[in-house]
Amino acid sequence: MSSAQETTRPDWFGAKEERHPPAGLSAYYLELERLLERIESSTTHYQVLGLDRSAAREHVDQSYQHALSLIYPQYITGATVPPDVTARVEDAFKRASLAFSVLAGFVRRREYDRTLLSHPQKGQEVPTPARARFGLAAEDSVAKPEAQTQADGGEVTVARLRSQPAVYAERGRAGSRDNRRRCERMKLAMPARAMGYDRKNGKWNEMSETIDVSRTGLTLRMKRRVRHGNVLYLTLPMPIKLRSHGYSEPHYSVYALVRRVEPARQGARVVGLEFLGEHPPAGFLEKPWALFRTKKWDGSERRRALRVRATETIRIEYFSDAMQLLTSEEARTEDVSRTGLRVAVRAAPAEFDLVRVICSANRFEALAAASNRFIAKDGVERLCVHFIEKEWPV
Repeated sequence: MSSAQETTRPDWFGAKEERHPPAGLSAYYLELERLLERIESSTTHYQVLGLDRSAAREHVDQSYQHALSLIYPQYITGATVPPDVTARVEDAFKRASLAFSVLAGFVRRREYDRTLLSHPQKGQEVPTPARARFGLAAEDSVAKPEAQTQADGGEVTVARLRSQPAVYAERGRAGSRDNRRRCERMKLAMPARAMGYDRKNGKWNEMSETIDVSRTGLTLRMKRRVRHGNVLYLTLPMPIKLRSHGYSEPHYSVYALVRRVEPARQGARVVGLEFLGEHPPAGFLEKPWALFRTKKWDGSERRRALRVRATETIRIEYFSDAMQLLTSEEARTEDVSRTGLRVAVRAAPAEFDLVRVICSANRFEALAAASNRFIAKDGVERLCVHFIEKEWPV
């Protein structure tokens, strides 16, 4: 671990430091202990969530959300949690999420109820052993092969760039020309925990829900701001057929790369992530907050509109999520299309939500969202944006 990691106290609760009365903190720990004891002594999914067999779906949702609010509270800090309690919390989260994934679905719940009626012993749950934690020690194993075979026949490749660390990227099978995705995604809402690192505040985690999933990645809504190239550690009850490892585990734990971040709407952003595998990329353990890139895609064209090499002088204005102007700069495009462009920039803020692209020569002005940003081999940052309001005149 680097010195920066060692001097940063991990935030177990994943929230900003706040002061709370000792009495309130004690009450929280008491309630947490009761929840952990209940889950650890449970033999059925209903007992894990503290429900009757007749509980309605809305009660399942409420009980699960209540459990999560205790397991990973948002605004309670100020105490160091013993390692044994942290391990218990991890196991409680896995058992509660597994119970929810079964009881929240009509078909799975019906099959589970039949199992309880016909073979009560089969309804009993066995606590799963704690898997590798997100904050891995430097001596933990890291996958280093240049290429390895995935279960679906795809290939994992490594991109080695001077300015940014390399990551593993799955090379999916070629799809139809009408489908831009490498693997078909299915609409599926399931609970997911995303864990990441902030350079200043250490480790954080957030409970979320998926929008769609596939073998190569997923989309979810997040309240926390993440950047293109961040690596997150996901834990979710992924269907077996969509996994590339951990087939016998009740939960799928996988490292994923942030590939797309949409502007905030109603306090949350849609974030697209690409799975990297069960091991972190090289360099992650030393700097988990760093930005990573995948190898350049060399398959069929996946853009909605064809981009052409074009140099245009434009002005870029950067805005926060509250639409406050952060800064602006003059820049020149490298390629353009009807729906977006790529430009070399030097003054882009570390965090921004939208940009306004202004081209006087073409009498063009439109808001745009960043679809990618990276440091190229020449050391200059590139910004790829897609237009929101109108199309570029080509």
